[in-house]
Amino acid sequence: MRRSILKAGLLGALAAAASLPAAAAGLETFRGKARPVVVFAPAPDAPQAMDQLKRLRADREGLESRDMPVFVVGRKRVTTLAGGSAPATLDASSLREAYGVGDDAFAVVLVGKDGGEKLRSSEPLGVGRLFEVVDEMPMRRREMR
Repeated sequence: MRRSILKAGLLGALAAAASLPAAAAGLETFRGKARPVVVFAPAPDAPQAMDQLKRLRADREGLESRDMPVFVVGRKRVTTLAGGSAPATLDASSLREAYGVGDDAFAVVLVGKDGGEKLRSSEPLGVGRLFEVVDEMPMRRREMR
């Protein structure tokens, strides 16, 4: 009995820790509602960033159907895939700190509806790979039924 209580407590702590970056970075408002894709770019015209955004723009419908808003984190500001302003809760330096991505680094991070990091890459990802990861998630499988 005591072991199962300790095990349950440990699992709860691990689940809470997995969503700490999301909460610390202002992504908590998306918890239970969306699966944010966060693209960290050292500059708007960085080749990797331009490649990643082109890939994402190619299937906006797929992103939307999977509740996957895209946020582009520059050195000082956060924008949407369309180039508009991101929600005020999203701060570039907080996102970079929470996810451990330096100002000069490129990274793509997929955050689940539970707030946990589901996929990270230092290279541009195809939307097929992102959709594959999302479509394997239990919550997404329930959504598709």
